[in-house]
Amino acid sequence: MSGVRILVVDDDGDVAGMAALMLRKAGHEVESALSGPEALTRIARTAFDLILLDINMPGMDGWEVLRVLKADGATSAIPVAMLSGRGEVRDKVHGMQEGAVDYITKPFSYDDITGRVAVILRRDPGRATGGASL
Repeated sequence: MSGVRILVVDDDGDVAGMAALMLRKAGHEVESALSGPEALTRIARTAFDLILLDINMPGMDGWEVLRVLKADGATSAIPVAMLSGRGEVRDKVHGMQEGAVDYITKPFSYDDITGRVAVILRRDPGRATGGASL
């Protein structure tokens, strides 16, 4: 599925870099952001087909970023998967209630992250051809 643009948002540069490396190896175009505000700036400039979003970030956490994205008509249709070390059921349920399409727990393996991304992108194959226009 070449041409799929993914944004990885995580304040831990090592985690963001590892996820980006794994997804690039799977053939995706990947950018990363280290904060919520940086992510929103990138999303405003670039059409992404999928966003992987950490929860625990300073300043603007992932829940707030997700709410901003889902409240904006230009970004509400972009699938967002939470990417977090918080693996309790209540966190996963909260993510889905807020509009996330999946919840990937850290640490993750190559097969886990690439497999989940493939499933998300298969749900809406039309999105994987250039993303939303912002």
